[in-house]
Amino acid sequence: MKIRRLQQSIKHERRHVKLDLVVALTLLILFILSCIMVYSASMIGNKYGTFTSSVPVDANYFLIRQAIWAALSYVAFLIFSVVVPFEIFRSKNLLKYGQFIILGLLLIPFALPSINGARSWIRLGMFSFQPSTLAQLFIIIYMAFILETRKTKLRQVLTSSELINIFGIPLFLTAVIFAQNDTGMVLITLSVVGIMALCSNMNFKNIRKIITLALLASVMLIGILFITGLFSGGSYRTNRIKVFLNPFSENLSAAADQVINSYIAFGNGGLVGRGLGNSIQKLGYLPEAHTDFILAIIAEELGLIGVLFVILLLCILVGKAVFAGTKSKNTFGAMYAIGFATLLSVQTVINIGGVTASIPMTGVPLPFVSNGGSSLLILSIGLGIVTNILAHVKSLREDRQNL
Repeated sequence: MKIRRLQQSIKHERRHVKLDLVVALTLLILFILSCIMVYSASMIGNKYGTFTSSVPVDANYFLIRQAIWAALSYVAFLIFSVVVPFEIFRSKNLLKYGQFIILGLLLIPFALPSINGARSWIRLGMFSFQPSTLAQLFIIIYMAFILETRKTKLRQVLTSSELINIFGIPLFLTAVIFAQNDTGMVLITLSVVGIMALCSNMNFKNIRKIITLALLASVMLIGILFITGLFSGGSYRTNRIKVFLNPFSENLSAAADQVINSYIAFGNGGLVGRGLGNSIQKLGYLPEAHTDFILAIIAEELGLIGVLFVILLLCILVGKAVFAGTKSKNTFGAMYAIGFATLLSVQTVINIGGVTASIPMTGVPLPFVSNGGSSLLILSIGLGIVTNILAHVKSLREDRQNL
């Protein structure tokens, strides 16, 4: 009955004709640009197996894969924008069973070999999937559900145990991501949880307790890392910090290759770039040129203007999500939109920071641009939910105008 009422509500609001064309067009441009730059960054290296474990592949190998995922992702975006109502994610049963599915997916990588120092990927033949990206979207939905259903209680001063009981699931899933040794994902997830809590109408004393608990937990986890030796010697995370502090150190030549060659790419690009397809650093000098460091290739080929254009497109999507969050009268919708805006903006900042060595590298892809199917698909679904909220906001505004 509840689903039938939702369908009737959507039909009344006519969300299918209220698709935000700015969001849809911006995402389409990002996908087209992504396919072009992934092809440009990988077409030469593919002939020598640079990105495929020394196995030569066709020049358009990654282009075809990226184009297929981009097409599937755009269809998913449209479905969740105009067909699937965002209210359906407020289902208690969906979240109840979803948490066990997400936890199961997060535990699988622990039984698999680590990749770049982290155990966060599931690889099945040619298919690879990072479950923490799906976990982030689930955490946003779960947090939005909590902040809506417990908003009256959260306005009161609660004990630490009560707060842990309320926010236990999102924090526990974040801890599992931390155990995967994926620092970038942890930073993004904690930022999402923190910003959503700050933007809610929660009692400030509760927020202060949550921050205190988070700091204590962080200290304990860091202590565990020291004890287990993950920060000692030449660990992957330690090398990234050392590279950030001094990328030109002689003892870090291999670990610093990405940062140094990224510097060179930005320097070569200048204002307008060397021209599409004319990057030098993609010729085996810059590892992960088509994934985490694709912005460096954009900088070298399209210059500062190209970089600013990509950032502008991402800012439009973030701005639209913030607008949906501030204008929605539905608490769940508002909190979800703010959470997704935080996810998108923090992930973008961390990627840009790592590529430019403004912060230590974390292996976070550039949203909607870097090569990667699971990231494209999940972010597109998340953006589709935001667009559905925008259609709901537009419908409410039209109803008020017709009164």
